[in-house]
Amino acid sequence: MAKYSLTTEAQQSLKAIKKFSLNQFGKERTILYLKALRDRMTYLGDNPKQGRERSDLFADWQCYSYFEGSHTIFYEINPTGIVVLDVLHQSMDAKLHLLD
Repeated sequence: MAKYSLTTEAQQSLKAIKKFSLNQFGKERTILYLKALRDRMTYLGDNPKQGRERSDLFADWQCYSYFEGSHTIFYEINPTGIVVLDVLHQSMDAKLHLLD
Protein backbone atom coordinates (compact mmCIF):
# COMPACT_ATOMS: atom_id res chain seq x y z
CA MET A 1 0.00 0.00 0.00
CA ALA A 2 1.38 3.35 -1.05
CA LYS A 3 1.58 6.21 1.39
CA TYR A 4 1.79 9.94 1.54
CA SER A 5 3.99 12.16 3.62
CA LEU A 6 3.72 15.88 4.30
CA THR A 7 6.40 18.52 4.08
CA THR A 8 6.61 21.11 6.84
CA GLU A 9 4.90 23.58 4.51
CA ALA A 10 2.00 21.19 3.89
CA GLN A 11 1.62 20.60 7.64
CA GLN A 12 1.52 24.35 8.28
CA SER A 13 -1.01 24.87 5.49
CA LEU A 14 -3.31 22.17 6.88
CA LYS A 15 -3.13 23.78 10.34
CA ALA A 16 -4.05 27.15 8.79
CA ILE A 17 -6.92 25.55 6.86
CA LYS A 18 -8.17 24.00 10.08
CA LYS A 19 -8.01 27.29 11.98
CA PHE A 20 -9.75 29.25 9.23
CA SER A 21 -12.42 26.59 8.72
CA LEU A 22 -13.20 26.36 12.43
CA ASN A 23 -13.72 30.12 12.57
CA GLN A 24 -15.76 30.31 9.37
CA PHE A 25 -17.69 27.05 9.21
CA GLY A 26 -17.61 25.38 12.61
CA LYS A 27 -16.28 22.10 13.93
CA GLU A 28 -18.46 19.66 11.97
CA ARG A 29 -17.72 21.08 8.52
CA THR A 30 -14.04 21.47 9.38
CA ILE A 31 -13.77 17.81 10.36
CA LEU A 32 -15.48 16.75 7.11
CA TYR A 33 -13.31 19.02 4.96
CA LEU A 34 -10.03 17.89 6.54
CA LYS A 35 -11.16 14.27 6.16
CA ALA A 36 -11.83 14.89 2.46
CA LEU A 37 -8.33 16.32 2.04
CA ARG A 38 -6.79 13.40 3.95
CA ASP A 39 -8.81 10.86 1.94
CA ARG A 40 -7.69 12.50 -1.31
CA MET A 41 -4.03 12.38 -0.24
CA THR A 42 -4.43 8.68 0.60
CA TYR A 43 -6.04 8.09 -2.81
CA LEU A 44 -3.21 9.95 -4.54
CA GLY A 45 -0.65 7.91 -2.62
CA ASP A 46 -2.17 4.81 -4.18
CA ASN A 47 -2.87 6.44 -7.58
CA PRO A 48 -0.24 9.16 -8.02
CA LYS A 49 -0.68 9.53 -11.78
CA GLN A 50 -4.34 10.59 -11.29
CA GLY A 51 -3.13 14.10 -10.57
CA ARG A 52 -2.25 16.62 -13.22
CA GLU A 53 1.42 16.90 -14.14
CA ARG A 54 2.31 20.58 -13.74
CA SER A 55 4.93 21.14 -16.41
CA ASP A 56 2.97 24.34 -17.15
CA LEU A 57 4.23 25.70 -13.82
CA PHE A 58 7.63 24.05 -13.53
CA ALA A 59 9.30 22.86 -16.73
CA ASP A 60 12.26 21.26 -14.92
CA TRP A 61 10.39 19.81 -11.93
CA GLN A 62 7.99 16.88 -12.03
CA CYS A 63 5.28 18.19 -9.76
CA TYR A 64 1.63 17.10 -9.76
CA SER A 65 -1.56 18.65 -8.48
CA TYR A 66 -5.08 17.58 -7.65
CA PHE A 67 -7.98 19.89 -6.89
CA GLU A 68 -10.02 19.03 -3.78
CA GLY A 69 -12.72 21.36 -2.49
CA SER A 70 -11.33 24.90 -2.43
CA HIS A 71 -7.73 23.73 -2.33
CA THR A 72 -5.12 22.19 -4.58
CA ILE A 73 -2.83 19.46 -3.33
CA PHE A 74 0.65 19.75 -4.86
CA TYR A 75 2.88 16.69 -4.67
CA GLU A 76 5.81 14.73 -6.01
CA ILE A 77 5.83 11.01 -6.67
CA ASN A 78 8.35 8.83 -4.85
CA PRO A 79 8.88 5.04 -4.80
CA THR A 80 6.54 4.49 -1.83
CA GLY A 81 3.76 6.95 -2.73
CA ILE A 82 3.76 10.73 -2.74
CA VAL A 83 5.23 13.67 -0.85
CA VAL A 84 2.66 16.43 -0.41
CA LEU A 85 4.56 19.64 -1.01
CA ASP A 86 1.75 21.99 -0.02
CA VAL A 87 -2.01 22.41 0.05
CA LEU A 88 -2.89 25.80 -1.41
CA HIS A 89 -6.18 27.65 -1.69
CA GLN A 90 -7.36 27.98 -5.28
CA SER A 91 -6.74 31.76 -5.14
CA MET A 92 -3.03 31.33 -4.30
CA ASP A 93 -0.29 31.53 -6.91
CA ALA A 94 1.45 28.14 -6.85
CA LYS A 95 4.69 29.45 -8.33
CA LEU A 96 5.07 31.96 -5.53
CA HIS A 97 4.29 29.56 -2.71
CA LEU A 98 5.99 26.38 -3.91
CA LEU A 99 9.26 28.07 -4.73
CA ASP A 100 9.50 29.92 -1.41
